[in-house]
Amino acid sequence: MNQTQQLRRLAERSAAVLLVAALCVFPLYIDKFSNLGVVKFTAICTLCWAFTLWVGALAAVGARPLPGRLPWRSDHALRALGAVVVSGVVSTVLSLSPQASFWGLGGYYGGCMMVLFTAAVYLAARAFAPQKILNGLAFCLGITTALVTVLYVLNIFNIDLIGTYADTAVVERAQFFSTLGQKNFCSGFMAFALPLVFYAFLAARGVRHTVLYGIPAFFGGLALAVVDAEGLALGIGAAVLVLLCQKDFTTRTLRRVAVIGSFFFFNAGWMQYMRTHVYTQGGKPMLAALGHVGWTGFFVCLAVWAVLYFGLRGREIPLYKAGRAVAGVMLLGAVVLALLANFWPGFPSLGRLDDVLIFNDDWGTYRGIAWRITAETWLAQPLWRKLFGVGPGMMHTAVAAWAGADITARMKTFYAAHNEYLELLLTTGVAGLAAWLWFVAVHLRKAAKNWLRPGVAPVTLALVSYLAHAAISIRVSMIFPEIMLLFALLQVFCLPPEEAQPEPAPKKRDKKTKQLQAEPQPGLVRLWGPVIVSAVVMMAVCGGASRVIFGFLY
Repeated sequence: MNQTQQLRRLAERSAAVLLVAALCVFPLYIDKFSNLGVVKFTAICTLCWAFTLWVGALAAVGARPLPGRLPWRSDHALRALGAVVVSGVVSTVLSLSPQASFWGLGGYYGGCMMVLFTAAVYLAARAFAPQKILNGLAFCLGITTALVTVLYVLNIFNIDLIGTYADTAVVERAQFFSTLGQKNFCSGFMAFALPLVFYAFLAARGVRHTVLYGIPAFFGGLALAVVDAEGLALGIGAAVLVLLCQKDFTTRTLRRVAVIGSFFFFNAGWMQYMRTHVYTQGGKPMLAALGHVGWTGFFVCLAVWAVLYFGLRGREIPLYKAGRAVAGVMLLGAVVLALLANFWPGFPSLGRLDDVLIFNDDWGTYRGIAWRITAETWLAQPLWRKLFGVGPGMMHTAVAAWAGADITARMKTFYAAHNEYLELLLTTGVAGLAAWLWFVAVHLRKAAKNWLRPGVAPVTLALVSYLAHAAISIRVSMIFPEIMLLFALLQVFCLPPEEAQPEPAPKKRDKKTKQLQAEPQPGLVRLWGPVIVSAVVMMAVCGGASRVIFGFLY
């Protein structure tokens, strides 16, 4: 192995450590001192810049990515990324407050700096992330998902393990690991994590892998039953519809989906019992309402699994045609119901579904107001601001200037539009929104062409879930960097399998050489143990260093 190969292998191992640190360790990074988003923003910013600089140093001394990783001249994704960066920089320069927009101080730390470091880490991860990382990464993410869910449930029962609430003015469940509250972090994290965790269980083969990935899937079902955010239901629903339409959707997939359904209904039924008989705090998510029929749903899912398992006796029957029909009927039904509920005065009430179908200022915990004032503020801007925006994080400032003396107490509470696309339109203008949609479309189009390649399907479903979730949520600094890393991984997985270059054969095959060649491959613990330990250390060091580097933001 020559020096270039050694450096590339070191860069690949470093990329694996980064992915585990960012996707699996960073969500658990907590800070007892306050609930400010600056804590996680500075930590992930330091982590991403540290990795990017390290990879840049390796590239300077000879590390080179494999061919096809960064085709600058022919890759539309790289051009779209450049457009996103340029639009972010331009909107910051022309911002109502360039300094605040650079750091995102007027919003949730989603300013120009986040655009810059996420673009840099996207390029670095895309250049060196190993193709055969998904199985271990999904397992580590499953452990994180289980831990986050357990901590969330403990807070529902008002159990605070580390006493974070002592010096915090805002007491909200799950606050101690979510620096911006449960709806802005937990739903965003679960929106991309659950599709990866669930798909790992859907694709698992053999008893050992089924159990290893089944345990996190069980906690994923619990997360669906407790996380109080309708955006999560929207994201997971969108991912399910995409899954139904794929040609690899078979009776085996449906059988595993039935098992996941049984996990959800069991947990929803249990949580319904706890809400009825034991004290809990916080709201009740829409999916949790199915806890009223929890046991019925549980046994129905088990019956479906039993019929498919014992009736087909191991045979797999493609179901994608039926899946596409079901997806089409569901989408058409949702559109028709929404139109009838909003434009037919005599349309009967559908109970709690009215809160979803009928759009007004109260929709989605007053998201209707946020959307209306965001759109009206954008329409009130001069042409050049319509094109380039008022600046990242300047939504609240722009709305206050637009409303003037007519601003209401409710309007004053919104520092984000609760819709990423509307907020991009206002803060970065038509140019910024178009650049981001171009970036997304290029990646999803490539994923559609390479769906059957290993790793493409689960990462695509995770991104679809997040992108649907973003329609009613906020782009925050503790979630968006992970999404950019998933976009980078998607590009890596869409490439043809990269075969390792063979090492030159020894001139003399002595006994010692034969023994070394006969050694088995390292096991799961030996392979991933050092990566996990390195990721934890890396996150701890970067988290501590961020207080020094970005101390002026605290």
